[in-house]
Amino acid sequence: MANFVETEDDDEFIKLWFKQGEDSTSSSVSLHTHNIEQIRQYAYEAFDKLDTNGNGFIETSELYAALDDPQTSMKEKSYIMFLLTHQEEISDCEDEGVDEMVNGISRIDLDSYFRLILDRF
Repeated sequence: MANFVETEDDDEFIKLWFKQGEDSTSSSVSLHTHNIEQIRQYAYEAFDKLDTNGNGFIETSELYAALDDPQTSMKEKSYIMFLLTHQEEISDCEDEGVDEMVNGISRIDLDSYFRLILDRF
């Protein structure tokens, strides 16, 4: 798997996963929204790298292959684990009207999932 674009604040990015669910004061809400927007942007950039067969879905097998790749950074593995943990929840966000045998996350699913999260704030 080709590496994603690395930034200076990879440690900060990984911390974003753990900030979800903290208190909801107005200042933290805007911080949460900003953090989620950063994660969403990363998710969109990572999509094509993870969809190795090009069918428009990030499938479980593609996630595990990326996770097992020694070239995958800890930042990438953190995101992949997030997708694996929430795959059903994310993929159930939208019905794309495709074969149910495709067990994966589409761009539409990702967009809907992040909109749902942002609507909570």
